[in-house]
Amino acid sequence: MVGEVLKNETVLIADLTHTGSKSYSPNLMPYPIGCIMSYLLEYSIHSSELSVEIFKDPQKFIGAFFDKRPTVVGFGNYVWNLELSTDLAKEIKLLSPNTLIVFGGPNFPLEDKKREEWLRKRPFVDIYVVGDGEESFTKIIDTWCETHEISKVKQKEIPGCYSLVNDKLHKTGEFSPRIEDLDKIPSPYLKGYLDRFLEDSRLSPLLESNRGCPFTCTFCVDGTDSRSKIYHKSVSRFEQELEYVATRYKGKMLTIADLNFGMYARDIEISTEIARIKEKYDYPYYIQVSAGKNNKPRILECASILKGSMGLAAAVQSLDKQVLENVKRNNISEQQLLEMTKAGNEMSANTYSEVILALPGDSKEKHFETVLKLADSAIKIISMYQCMILEGSELGSEISKNYWKMQTKYRVLPRCFGTYKFGKKEILVAEIEEICVATSSLPIEDYYECRSFTLTLGIFYQDEILLELYTFLKNFGIKPSDLLPILHENRKYYSKGINELYQSFDNDTRNELLDNRDEVINLIKSDKTIIEKYAKGELGVNVLFKHRAIAALGLIDDIHEAVFSAASDLLKKKDIQAYKKYNPFLQELKIFSVLRKRNVFEYEKEYSHKFTYDFQKLMNEKFSSLPIKLENPINILFFSNDIQKQMIKEKIEENGSDINGIGKILSKMLGTMIHRKLKFESKIYEEKTEDDSNKTKILDGVDVEINTSPGEFV
Repeated sequence: MVGEVLKNETVLIADLTHTGSKSYSPNLMPYPIGCIMSYLLEYSIHSSELSVEIFKDPQKFIGAFFDKRPTVVGFGNYVWNLELSTDLAKEIKLLSPNTLIVFGGPNFPLEDKKREEWLRKRPFVDIYVVGDGEESFTKIIDTWCETHEISKVKQKEIPGCYSLVNDKLHKTGEFSPRIEDLDKIPSPYLKGYLDRFLEDSRLSPLLESNRGCPFTCTFCVDGTDSRSKIYHKSVSRFEQELEYVATRYKGKMLTIADLNFGMYARDIEISTEIARIKEKYDYPYYIQVSAGKNNKPRILECASILKGSMGLAAAVQSLDKQVLENVKRNNISEQQLLEMTKAGNEMSANTYSEVILALPGDSKEKHFETVLKLADSAIKIISMYQCMILEGSELGSEISKNYWKMQTKYRVLPRCFGTYKFGKKEILVAEIEEICVATSSLPIEDYYECRSFTLTLGIFYQDEILLELYTFLKNFGIKPSDLLPILHENRKYYSKGINELYQSFDNDTRNELLDNRDEVINLIKSDKTIIEKYAKGELGVNVLFKHRAIAALGLIDDIHEAVFSAASDLLKKKDIQAYKKYNPFLQELKIFSVLRKRNVFEYEKEYSHKFTYDFQKLMNEKFSSLPIKLENPINILFFSNDIQKQMIKEKIEENGSDINGIGKILSKMLGTMIHRKLKFESKIYEEKTEDDSNKTKILDGVDVEINTSPGEFV
């Protein structure tokens, strides 16, 4: 056609996610490389010559490579796809040595010596871009279009670019330039570049209103000084993007990429816009955010505006002052945490916190103390993490590891594995994570004891599994911190099922860890059946999720026997008169709690029982009052309503009904959402609420909906 510009430069950019398991890990749309694409096509002096595509699915990316034979390939590098991107880049370079291969992403070493080692180990990677990639990648492409020589592109003085020139590290500055006005980046949503990803409801749209983090946490890749200044996107632009997504996306999720949402005054305005969009389009239902680490009033205001769609996170990591100083962490105070949790629970928001085991200066005693303080705060979910050593973080440097005497081990990252066809070759690949298992203050056996305590928390506290009991015990000054250590200490003396559960958890925890990275990689690549076992869930599953699922499916009765026995003993020691008066109630409460939570995934099952205490009144008052004996026993029917049945059915279809599938479901949703409803004799229980309309709750941004119909107890 006359006047048509021949686009002779094909650029493929990949932010790959493994597809070896049922669910994506992570489940985010490729917004970062979408920004790179939109910036490149807007500002490149050779944009008319470029054909650019972005990819998430590995096999689709491989297919495009063979079909289009790109001149440039870019890979986003994260802990969840490094090995996959590396293996594909190696194969591409073997087949097409003249293809320019560029890597970027946060997980690149901070030390020049290690950077050089990283590149030397991966000679097929021509250039690594450190920092925001939009401007530097555009300059790389412009240089390529002008020279078509890899060696000249590598030697070009482009900020934030690292390469090997004459077998020595070549760099220009530490980081690529940051973009101060984020509106300068053409929106990949509004340009339509992410439209095909919006068709997949398994992926969560990712939006940002700012970039940067004022905190310098040593375990985080965003904790460097280069990221300390905050740059913003206009609220109007954020609104345009959200409305675009809302009119096209069929799912329920939204992820906000801001590292401290709710910390800035403009976040109130953004929350208001999100609420307006939700009112107009019934989207988003669930919002995953990383809440600000200070400014409690503003975070609460944002949560209130969003009416339960946004979870209230208190990512404390530790409550020990010395540990926090060691990792340069600045949290809200314990008092503010307590106040925020109380306010969040009162507004029916999901409250959760995060704790990291084995940070510098941590110990078994400090770890237990942090967890128990959080449990006493009535926070609903305490997410327990291990200290992952991330390239690109201060804690990932050799200096830090040596200073704190960190002992590390390696394992396959859950859900991050797969088998992929590259031409006639079959690539077996899994991602590897490095975990700190001991420090100068935490012996390795104490580490394993802390991991075991994670299971104690998982089966005896998480998901409000025993909320009724804990709330009742508060009347007598008995806290979760009084009960949980007893349950943990006596775990071997409860039922055979509980004992075996802990033994299995400990064995799996120890056996999944290997001494070095190469050992894990060689294991994966040695035998195709190994990857198949990972895909089937026989290997590489989340150990905690697996054992919580075992408990939920078969040990609810055993768990209640253990907890209520310990609670009865505590009450007897605390107040003998109260024990004599209320121990009969504890026995009924045990039955009541069991029937709500036993076999919840068998949603057609119903139970009924006659009770002599006024449970209707107790539920109206959320078990905070003392029980009253009825003149006449009342029959209670325990059942799953239609909404619960549909929700459970959908989750089982998505994740599977085996142990691993149930584990994933439990990690994504509050247990209270699937605990059975109640019918008192012939009348369905009516909960006293200010708002009987449909409600939405969130856990870590994962899609969980609870529709509360008038007259039914949640």
